[in-house]
Amino acid sequence: MEEGKKVKSNLGLIVIVVILLFAVFGLCGYIILNKDNSNSTKYVAGGDNNNTNAKNEISKNNTETTTNTQETKANSTITFDGSKSINSDGKNYTLACQGNAGIWIAVDSTQKVLTFNFTPTRVVEAYSLSWQTAKNDVSSSNINFEKKIVDVFFGGMGQDSSGDTLFILLEDGTVEYIPIVHMFNHAQDGPISYGKIAGVSDVAKFALSNTSGGVTTLAIKNDGTFYDLWYSLKDTGNY
Repeated sequence: MEEGKKVKSNLGLIVIVVILLFAVFGLCGYIILNKDNSNSTKYVAGGDNNNTNAKNEISKNNTETTTNTQETKANSTITFDGSKSINSDGKNYTLACQGNAGIWIAVDSTQKVLTFNFTPTRVVEAYSLSWQTAKNDVSSSNINFEKKIVDVFFGGMGQDSSGDTLFILLEDGTVEYIPIVHMFNHAQDGPISYGKIAGVSDVAKFALSNTSGGVTTLAIKNDGTFYDLWYSLKDTGNY
């Protein structure tokens, strides 16, 4: 009897030990599992942060690109301020240029009114115009522009004066023009602008250039590229 009780007691002890072992293993497994989940969650959270940082970086780059584009557009706008002389304080300047046959171009202080001055007898002789005149007094005509004028340039195209042209550079980088001979022969109400030259934009300055066919006028951009204005105008029917 005593031996039977002893066996039962030992069996009960073994069962308790096994149960405790299962409990310990279970607890360890739970701790390890929670630790892995915590690391996994932390990794995902880190990934979200990385994604957020990447999105923020992309947004920042897009903003910088937009800003740079706006700055580029702003830089393509040309200005002239007649009061900002570097070496003659207190003086104000306006734009002007002189053409053939005593043609004189002046721009007012608003930079939106161009005055075309000429002596009829001189231009008739110089350009072999068909109309007759004996007037030796200077004639003046005003031409109004919507945008400010930042440069006026009396240029040529070809081998003779039939290609003489007045080019007007506006603040937005576009160019308007007056074909001198065509204007004198067809503009009954006096000098007028023939409008903007199609396909020409972002111009910064003008220059004359020698070619195999005579001279031509270049409209040069800030990056050094340029338009040969003869090719822009030769098919207009105004030359």
